[in-house]
Amino acid sequence: MIWARQARTARRAMLTAAILFSSTGALAEPAPRADHHMHIQSALITDWLQDMQKAMPGVFEGISGDIFKVRMGGDAVHELDRAGIHQGVLLSAGYMFGFSAVPLAPEEMARRMRAENRFNVDQALASNGRLVAFVGINPFLGNALDELEYWSRQPGASGVKLHLGNSGLDLGNPDQVKTLAAFFAAASKARMPLVVHLRGAAPFSNANIATFIDTVLSEAGDLPVQIAHGGGFGGIDAATLEALRLYGDAIERKAPGTANLVLDISAVAQLDLSKLASVPTEGIETRTADEWRAAYVAQMRKIGLDRFVLASDWPALTPPAEYFAAERKALPVTDAEWTTLCENVAPYLRAEWIKGN
Repeated sequence: MIWARQARTARRAMLTAAILFSSTGALAEPAPRADHHMHIQSALITDWLQDMQKAMPGVFEGISGDIFKVRMGGDAVHELDRAGIHQGVLLSAGYMFGFSAVPLAPEEMARRMRAENRFNVDQALASNGRLVAFVGINPFLGNALDELEYWSRQPGASGVKLHLGNSGLDLGNPDQVKTLAAFFAAASKARMPLVVHLRGAAPFSNANIATFIDTVLSEAGDLPVQIAHGGGFGGIDAATLEALRLYGDAIERKAPGTANLVLDISAVAQLDLSKLASVPTEGIETRTADEWRAAYVAQMRKIGLDRFVLASDWPALTPPAEYFAAERKALPVTDAEWTTLCENVAPYLRAEWIKGN
């Protein structure tokens, strides 16, 4: 979830989108087949957010009250129904219990992470196929590989969400890169697809992104990997476009780990970073929001629209019905291209992957 990263600027920017784009009540036509990025949460996470707010006053400034509410699988299905969407991907926020700013004893952190992941998996199992669950793991914690191994054997666990901003990743740290690469290799062996939020507070340079692609992603083999927020953390800036270009170059050269690589474009098109006071405007103000979106779509076309999937990050912005209606207006694609995007589903939702794994 976008609000759970270490980069306060990015977190604030993403959540302010709910204010910038008011609900219209209109539906996107056609509707996506799947929302690839949704969140529910148990009372454990709800209480944890309250603790985080006390520890870091102001960090949740501007956030909708929905963030502080328990949300069940039935709530997610209700929102899917409102939007005319068949399937949703639940990304557990269990990784948040490893957030270093509010430390827990290792055994308590592991207990809470397991419980939050169980909540998401059980809600998905009760949905009659409408929801699939990815468990949340901080790959730098002592329980990471145990948690991966455990869920790889449990019915209803379809993959792993890594929020590497929240987990404190610095791709300039060789030890962290080595640990993350080992986790990708273990996930590939366990056949547990990954949804990865890469960008956080650490430098997001071309060299660091190349390190991720060449050293970490390469360990995924043919495992489905979904990069969240279109390669960045929402909105579009020069670093996001550069990241997208580097992913495109890797896909074109068929680099290891890219066979089943897709990017979800949650919170990319609707967010104009230049209008947010909390985001540095150096470089952003040189283009209008429409120009940034046009540049992003040009990169999408160059890579191929089949590599992009639709996602809302509900409830961080707006409910899926309103979110996708706004996205259809904001994203400068043709009607045919929008239809293609709506039909796209990540490899881990396709029958051939499910049957083969």
